Amino acid sequence: MVHLSDYMADKGLSDEDVAKGISRSRPTVSRIRRKLVRPDWETIENIKTFTKGASTADDYQSLESAQ
Repeated sequence: MVHLSDYMADKGLSDEDVAKGISRSRPTVSRIRRKLVRPDWETIENIKTFTKGASTADDYQSLESAQ
């Protein structure tokens, strides 16, 4: 299991890099990275695709759902 924050640190990616890769805003990526929110299902799928399966829905189960 790899949370997006760990993946980003390992790959040297910025919030902006990931935002472009998952079609979300930089502030949204920042909130996900800091584990403030659980991304919605579409965003989780985008993260899974962007990380080539390294980060999946299981990595976000313990976080509150995004409003």
